[in-house]
Amino acid sequence: MQQQLLIIYTGGTIGMVPSTEGYRPSAGINQLINSCLGEKQIAQLQPFHCLEFEHLIDSSNAQPEDWLQVAQCISQNYQKYAGFIILHGTDTMAYTAAALGHMLGENTKPIIITGSQIPMCQPRSDALSNLIDAASFARSDQVSQVCLYFGGKLLAANSATKVHSSQLCAFDSPNGQPLARADIALEFSALVPNSTLTKNKEQIDFLLKPLLKNSVAVLLLYPGISDAIIAATLLEQNTKAVVMLSFGAGNLADKNSFLMDALKKARSRGAVIVNMTQCYGGAVSQGTYAVGSTLNQLGVISAGSRTLEDVVTDLYINLDTYL
Repeated sequence: MQQQLLIIYTGGTIGMVPSTEGYRPSAGINQLINSCLGEKQIAQLQPFHCLEFEHLIDSSNAQPEDWLQVAQCISQNYQKYAGFIILHGTDTMAYTAAALGHMLGENTKPIIITGSQIPMCQPRSDALSNLIDAASFARSDQVSQVCLYFGGKLLAANSATKVHSSQLCAFDSPNGQPLARADIALEFSALVPNSTLTKNKEQIDFLLKPLLKNSVAVLLLYPGISDAIIAATLLEQNTKAVVMLSFGAGNLADKNSFLMDALKKARSRGAVIVNMTQCYGGAVSQGTYAVGSTLNQLGVISAGSRTLEDVVTDLYINLDTYL
C-alpha cells in the first residue's frame, strides 16, 4: 500500500476558475481534483488528504507570513504523512520554495511545491502531469528535502527561479542541474536515498518564528540611477538588509559618490548588504576588480551564485544571524 500524502492548497492558477473578472482562486480543491482527473489519475495520487488555506491567495499577493503559515502547516502534520505537496501560484512559487528550504532545514521527508500555468479545469492544463509527477517524487525514498517540481524538472528549493511567464517549463536552476527529471521513468541525478531511520525521526526542529515585515529591500543598480532611489533603500532606517543587484561579477559605479557614501552609511548603522549579480547565470566574484575590494572592506556580503529568491528569503528568516 502506498504511503499517504498531504496536499496543501494555498491558491494559484492550478485551482482557479473563470469569473466575470478573470480567473480567481476557488475553494474545494479535493472536489476539483476528483472532477477534473480520471479514475486512473486519482488512483495514482491515492492515498492522499487535502488541506486548503481558509483564505486562498493569488501568489502575487503572497507575503512572508504566508511562507510561515505553510511551514507551520507542515510542522503540525509532519508525523502523520510520508510526504507533502504544496499547490501554489507560479508568480512567487520560487520565493515560497526557498523560504521553506530555510525554515524546514532539518526536514527529511519529501516536500514538493508545484502548480500549473493553465487551470486544472481547462483543456491542455499542465496541472495533471505536475500533480501526478509531484506525487511520485513525494513518495520516493530518494527525495528528502524541499523541492520545486514543474514541467518535468525536480529542482532544489533554494536554487529554483521562474524563467518564463507563459511556457509550461517555467522554472529552472540557473547555476545547477535538476535533481531529477520525470521522463518515461523518474531519473535522479543528485539525490541520496534516505535511510528509514532518518526518515522516521520523531523530533524535527524547524525554524518557525515571526518575520519582520519591510525589513528587507532590493536595490537594482542601473546606469543613471537617481539619488532618491538609492536613498529609499540604503538610507531607510527601518530597512535591516539590502540585496544589491550589481553588474556582471558584482561590480558597481564606484565613481557614483552618493552610492558609495550611502553604502558606507548603511553599513555604519548596521544594515546587512548582500551583493548579487543581475546576470541570469554565473556568480559574484567580489575582489576580482578594485571596486570589489572596496565592498569587501565595507563588509558587503557576496551572494556568490545564489538566486534572488534564496537570498531574500534567507534574510527574512535568518536576519539575526547576519547582524
